[in-house]
Amino acid sequence: MEKESLEELQRRCSLFKEISQLYEANYEEKRKVQELKHKLEEIENQHKNKKVNENPSESEEENEPEAEQEEENEEEEEEEEEAEAEKELMEALIANEKKSKDELNEVRRLFINHFKNASTSSCPFGVKRMGELDSEPFTEAMKCSKDNHYEAMQKCTLWSKYIRDPHWHPFKFVKIRGKLTEVVDGEDKKLKGLKKELGEKAYEAVKTALIEMNEYNPSGRFPVHELWNLEEDRKATLKDVVEYMLDGWTPNKRLRRRK
Repeated sequence: MEKESLEELQRRCSLFKEISQLYEANYEEKRKVQELKHKLEEIENQHKNKKVNENPSESEEENEPEAEQEEENEEEEEEEEEAEAEKELMEALIANEKKSKDELNEVRRLFINHFKNASTSSCPFGVKRMGELDSEPFTEAMKCSKDNHYEAMQKCTLWSKYIRDPHWHPFKFVKIRGKLTEVVDGEDKKLKGLKKELGEKAYEAVKTALIEMNEYNPSGRFPVHELWNLEEDRKATLKDVVEYMLDGWTPNKRLRRRK
């Protein structure tokens, strides 16, 4: 038991190390964005200050045409400089946003791999295969005798193939609260046939798998792993999991073990 706890602790250490490395890698991108923001602010402030200070005296009236031309040229240069700074900032913001999203996706992937291999049965988090068809409603519908169980598994396998078929898209758009939303088409011939043959539960199982597949992998059409809150039966947030992992971090126990 102590060996299992030690292995779990080592796996957590390794996980947090990988996550910290990801955040460190993103630090430079965020620093660059801040530098560009300051640069743009300086350019804008200089531009504003120059406009405020521009008040030619009477003695300079004779040279007004030349002065005005110089001012126009300077203004054009400043506008070009400001536009270039804004462009650089926008590019940096886009790059930073993409990097942050990639970073969060990578952290999520690390957690998925961690909980896929976790040995703790009391853990409130796990991994769910989104788009995978639940076979239980099929076995229930087929009365669960030995012969019927085999037939139920065949039916479940067949419907799993249907769900993965990119040419079958039993969805339609309807208005929900004024917004067009894609929903499963209950009038689809295959689905109506399924409900008639095996009942409501098998129909709902296929419908759920279709919705998940359409959300998580509409182009690849195969189940994908998702971090799942087992207690609340919902997608787990990174905040949920980090809080749980930190609550399970017990350095005092480690010290007692060493003694």
